[in-house]
Amino acid sequence: MKIKVYVKNAGARRNTVEAEDFELSPDFDGQCTVCDFLNEITAVCVRQYKKRQAESGILHLLTEKQIEEKSSTGKISFGVNYGEKSPQLKAAQENTCQCYLDGIFALFIDGNEISGLKSSLPLESPVSVHEGSEVTFIRLAMLAGRMW
Repeated sequence: MKIKVYVKNAGARRNTVEAEDFELSPDFDGQCTVCDFLNEITAVCVRQYKKRQAESGILHLLTEKQIEEKSSTGKISFGVNYGEKSPQLKAAQENTCQCYLDGIFALFIDGNEISGLKSSLPLESPVSVHEGSEVTFIRLAMLAGRMW
């Protein structure tokens, strides 16, 4: 099943949000709980990260447009991952679910906010995902401090 996940273009100063296609595993059922959905999305992200990590030894040439975009952020890089650690899927899934419970991000599926935080078991709230669903994760900024 393919879904569209909207993400902010990493490192861009412009406020652009682009859709990325996520291929979910064939045995994933569209009728699931929030926890199951977050675990599946996390598994896709970990697979993508490990793939990029394996390819990081290969330097890719940057186009003139890419150089221009990266220079506007103040950092021109080739996307080489210098981290040696490989992510652990189970730990990443637990972290994702905990972040959802802590309100670090909001989840929208097909334009509807999944507000399971109001229920007594927010990770057990049912969600419905189908082929071509549009999913948006919004990272919420935590504001702290005092006004003077």
